Amino acid sequence: MRRVASLVVALSKSWLRSREAVFFALLFPIILLVIFSTAFGGGSPEFTLAVQNRDVGPDGEPTNLSATFVEGLEDVDVLDVRPVAPDRNLTAWRESGDAGDASRVLVIPEGFADRVRNRSLQVRTAVIADTVDRVSGRLNDSQQAQVREGLGQARNTTAGTEPVAVTYLTAPGDESAATVGGIVESVVFRFNQRALGVDEPTVTMNESGFAGADRPAAAYYLPAFIAAVVLINGVMTVPAVVARFENAGTLKRLAATPLRKRDWILATVVHQSLLAVLLTVVMVVVAWLLFGVTAVPGPLAFALVVVGAVGFTGLGVALGSLIPDPDAATSLGGAIAFPTMFLSGVFWELDVMPAALQTVGRLVPLYHFHRGLHRLLILETTDGIGVPFAVMGGLAVVCVGLAVVVTDWRDL
Repeated sequence: MRRVASLVVALSKSWLRSREAVFFALLFPIILLVIFSTAFGGGSPEFTLAVQNRDVGPDGEPTNLSATFVEGLEDVDVLDVRPVAPDRNLTAWRESGDAGDASRVLVIPEGFADRVRNRSLQVRTAVIADTVDRVSGRLNDSQQAQVREGLGQARNTTAGTEPVAVTYLTAPGDESAATVGGIVESVVFRFNQRALGVDEPTVTMNESGFAGADRPAAAYYLPAFIAAVVLINGVMTVPAVVARFENAGTLKRLAATPLRKRDWILATVVHQSLLAVLLTVVMVVVAWLLFGVTAVPGPLAFALVVVGAVGFTGLGVALGSLIPDPDAATSLGGAIAFPTMFLSGVFWELDVMPAALQTVGRLVPLYHFHRGLHRLLILETTDGIGVPFAVMGGLAVVCVGLAVVVTDWRDL
């Protein structure tokens, strides 16, 4: 073990001399944590919506009903409603640059108020007529005649009135257009209810969250970046180091000493495990100081980090032994690491992916590694961590065994 300890110290000194290695192992994940937590932790987004209200009176002022509709849009917190003059040509408005960052426009047509009133009366008349038909047995002939005469006059007044349509214009490539369109539809629905006299809905919805739902965004990204960087260090950095040592003749000289192959592999695994623990501590401290994340790694959290580092480092040693070119080894590691991160749902939930990819993602070891860290660090629970330990432990055994098999110590 003394030889292994000496080799770990030597590897650590070599790592510290490489500014690039230190940057990508420690500083780069911290920078990403700060950027992601700041960019996506600022509360609800705000969407710009330009509104052109063409339903104006002789005095140039909007009609009461169209103004009420616009007020309903303005009451939505996530909408930044910007008015456009009713007589403005929208094409010229966009080309002139006055639109600014407004890439979507809602147009309220002329005659909006009149058609809303007529359509509302038409619908109410139909409801009254249906009600009269149901209670007609309780009315005498004279009463029925009077009611039907009044309903007939109302129908004649509103005959041929079609629903009024507001026009929602969007620009090609606007990824938020569907979201804003859904918000506008909800405002239209509420406006229709009020136009029909339904001021109190029969069903409402209360929004709440599970315990801990008010955690900052950094709490979500902290275990994600720890898991991702442990993976990258193992399957991208380690293969390049192994290949570089082989090209420089370092491993050949080590093979000529009493040092054994298993000592070299064990030292590499221990070095990367210590680095993973250091990374975890540093990122937890940064998340606490900058974002108030109160994650306290316990023995199980550190144990899972170490098991994950062992598994990914074993795979990295195997890759570096098979491919002696450092650049090629790094490229192959990247070809493994990046698809793994995207498929495992580290930075987004698997629900946004197609069903087939969700199934594949749940088979990726990084998925279980990240979920285990999230439970231990953020949720502070040990429920369900048996699976992450089993998956990562199995990966460690297989990958370290593979590294031992493919590393031909005598021929170095």
